Amino acid sequence: EFAHNDDYKRTGHYVKEGTLIYDDVTGYELEKFIEKIRPDLVGSGIKEKYPVQKMGIPFRQMHSWDYSGPYHGYDGFAIFARDMDMAINNPVWGLFDAPWDKAPIAAE
Repeated sequence: EFAHNDDYKRTGHYVKEGTLIYDDVTGYELEKFIEKIRPDLVGSGIKEKYPVQKMGIPFRQMHSWDYSGPYHGYDGFAIFARDMDMAINNPVWGLFDAPWDKAPIAAE
């Protein structure tokens, strides 16, 4: 989010195989992407936070850092790693089913 082409060139080699970066995505595209790929974590802005969480996907807000952060610099990386771990491993994700996993309600 908010990256430039040179940012991707300078940091792309740090990204492990299987990691997907999707920049400048619309809300509709993101929803379809999540339904198809089912990522382990989504990091983006506030507009995407609640729809993604309702889909049962861990999410971290990258712009205002939710209630944590900051994520910049060397010290910020430890905060970033901790917050990603808490988001992914939060037990809440096992407490509900995503809407598309539920049987449709029959019309009366």
